[in-house]
Amino acid sequence: LLLRSLICAMATWASSATSMPLAATRVRARIGAGGATGRVALRPRRRPVPRAAPVTTSTTPPPFVDFDTTGCGPFPLLDPTRGYTHVSPGVCDTCADSAEARRAWVELLLGQLPSHRANAERTAKFLGDECPPDYTERYRAWEGDYEAYLEEVSKDGVPKGAGATLLDMVDEKERLLRRRGLDDMFAGMKAGENAIASVLFHSIASEIDGIWFPARTIDGDTPDDDATAKAAMIRAVIECCLAGNLFDAGAAAAVQGVQVGDFCEPCVVEPDSREMSEEEAGRYRLDANQLAEIFARARARVSRDASGGWRFDSLSEIVSRCVKTENPGWRRIVVFCDNAGADVMGMVMLARALAAVGGDDTKVALVANTHAALNDVTHAELCSFLSTAAGGGGGEEPADPVLAAQMERGRVTAVPSGQFSTLLDLNRTGPELNAWVEEEFRSVPAGEEWLVVFDGMGRGLESNWNPAPYFKDGVNALNLAMVKSEINAKRLGAEVYDCVVKLSVGGSK
Repeated sequence: LLLRSLICAMATWASSATSMPLAATRVRARIGAGGATGRVALRPRRRPVPRAAPVTTSTTPPPFVDFDTTGCGPFPLLDPTRGYTHVSPGVCDTCADSAEARRAWVELLLGQLPSHRANAERTAKFLGDECPPDYTERYRAWEGDYEAYLEEVSKDGVPKGAGATLLDMVDEKERLLRRRGLDDMFAGMKAGENAIASVLFHSIASEIDGIWFPARTIDGDTPDDDATAKAAMIRAVIECCLAGNLFDAGAAAAVQGVQVGDFCEPCVVEPDSREMSEEEAGRYRLDANQLAEIFARARARVSRDASGGWRFDSLSEIVSRCVKTENPGWRRIVVFCDNAGADVMGMVMLARALAAVGGDDTKVALVANTHAALNDVTHAELCSFLSTAAGGGGGEEPADPVLAAQMERGRVTAVPSGQFSTLLDLNRTGPELNAWVEEEFRSVPAGEEWLVVFDGMGRGLESNWNPAPYFKDGVNALNLAMVKSEINAKRLGAEVYDCVVKLSVGGSK
């Protein structure tokens, strides 16, 4: 969350970065009123999150019962005999068994409320005349609803295995929001971050092409098969994905109570533009060139060289697969996207690269939530981002001819997941996604030619941490994320801001 909050964090990395990717020097476009503003302050003290009392709204929101999951069913790459559950060891299973475990996650969820309030205000401004007059009252009422629910699930006396899981808690958050008529509380922030990321995309894509040139595959020509260059390109793309995930970390540290240590000496607090003059706000408004520099520093922070290797590191296996002389890469790839902005930019970059590596017979489905959930990108937002990234400003020539050609030929496509949660339950994927996979089975049966990518903490750490035992034999799974909360770090035996690049194979334990 809050792309602008990394300004202070990135400043501490500048002195240690030995080099800066070329993308930082190539961007000259400027983001205007839609750009990011924010304010930083000294490290905040830990304190209880104030609880909002339920209020009565002046306008009755549209009736909502539950999300429509008609047609949803098990993901076709699952082996139905292996009893898939979305549970990651130590998360939902533990919550179901232990009130103490549930209370730990409840504390984290309550700690996110300051960010939610700020983004509700930002979205109200973003909606303008379309914003309901009682939007703020609806939000305050929702806080009271959600706090009451979390208090209830925290109680003792629930039989083992019958307690609310983390999936239950985040699902109920979204249901309660809709019952108060709040469909997308982060719409304003996502719009701004997607606009910035779409500008950064082209300079970074140009840099990636300078390492290994996938454009040679556009017209059916043989791509550059230099293994060293291709390996360097794959590594650079993965580092861009991790950097995009890091952009969410500043606010995560603030709202989750993470002790960020040397990540950001002056910690970030939630900005309040109401207390800022125009002159003061202007000092925090970034153009795309500045954001490119910040993104370059994020890449330096997650660099495999800088860390001496990632905590969970399957890069060598990924590279080996991509540089094969015969049938490199994977023929069918499903990428479950996480956040809007720099994060989804990284996933599009990954899809672009893997489609180029695999050649004309490779297809990549970029999958995003059907319904809004926090700052996760939605299918509609993903489609808009792809259109902007590939087509640019509507000129005669596409802004990115590589991505434009891949999309035109169906080699990169966007598919809705059918989901409404920040976690991912593969037992209830949507009919469009399941139909796409089933159709592709006709030419590529389930097995080693398939790759499923789980991006981010919600989809790849807090759920689906170990999906291989549940997949059909041979199907590859890639968990690609950054550990951004103490509760997950402790569970995984890792440190906050450790990187996860973990490849596994279906049927293995």
